[in-house]
Amino acid sequence: IFFRVFPSMSRSFLSFNIHDGAQEAIVHGYKNGILRSEDYTNISQCDTLEDMKLHLAGTDYGNFLQNEASLSSKVITERALDRLVTEFNELRSGADQPLAQFLDFITYEFMIANVLKLISGARSGRETLDLLYKCHPLGLFEGIGALTAATSPDDMYEIVLIDSPLGQFFQRTEKKDFDEFSMEYIRSLLCKNYYEHFYDFCRELGGETWEVMSQILDFEADRSVITLTRNTYGVKELQKEDRKKLFPGLGKLVDIHDDLAACEDDDALKEKLRNFPEFLELVEATGGVDEAGLTNLENRFMSAAAQLHKDSLARQFHYGIFYSWVKLRELEVNNLMWISECILQNMKHRINEYIPIY
Repeated sequence: IFFRVFPSMSRSFLSFNIHDGAQEAIVHGYKNGILRSEDYTNISQCDTLEDMKLHLAGTDYGNFLQNEASLSSKVITERALDRLVTEFNELRSGADQPLAQFLDFITYEFMIANVLKLISGARSGRETLDLLYKCHPLGLFEGIGALTAATSPDDMYEIVLIDSPLGQFFQRTEKKDFDEFSMEYIRSLLCKNYYEHFYDFCRELGGETWEVMSQILDFEADRSVITLTRNTYGVKELQKEDRKKLFPGLGKLVDIHDDLAACEDDDALKEKLRNFPEFLELVEATGGVDEAGLTNLENRFMSAAAQLHKDSLARQFHYGIFYSWVKLRELEVNNLMWISECILQNMKHRINEYIPIY
């Protein structure tokens, strides 16, 4: 266990209100500002980004684009993300422990994505300094810039292991994996370790937080297992044992990990999921890849996750609302990017392919 255990981590309702009630109230206020179906209907009918800006001004986004001389999908996405980051950082700065550590766990997922982006860029010979500017702002950490100066995967590994908060998700015995395996493998290994650590931390928190977050993290772990299985069909370098090593040790599917690790096509996968109708339904509805690079399965997983997060936000006195709020706002930013791109590319026939929230 790499996290710090704080005394009396499971708070009573009264204690929760004393220590974390103000932060929870702020998030519930933010929740009320998440775009609703009527907001999406309005902006989906826009013909220009200026029209979209006008409609968004009537929501909680307000005049977030007022200082932009020209509009693009990139600008709208970045300003929407800036708003999320500002609100999150304000929550983090006012948080007591153990909420502060819980909020840090939320950022670790974005840090992992940023590190993977830089490692992938270095492996392919791309300019890592340019990639640094494209990193997610919630996943920046002191020392991330040093990754751009690393000259080899070995150097990057040492920087991540020693100088970043992600060191807790690595073991030195995994160095060979870092050097030799694909980015998909490294991503899965990091995410597995992240989910397992976060799960253990939430268990220590206990109470309503554990009840809510265990369901959410179980789902994310199962999504990771199914996605990894499908993405590695026919990969000869990845033996059954290697694949299973990447499966998080949690989730509803944990008892059939051996069977899933042996699957090499969708028919085999569906057969193993017969006793898990919620996941079988998702896999049976899969199709191709859309113009955003998302498969139908990914979209269905995102929709299912959104429902879990809405359920989380409907409850009180737990930390899951902070995680769920970030996830729904992240989805909202992606929706705005999709809609603005459709407007720019004159793809109005596809503009409604965003993931609805409320």
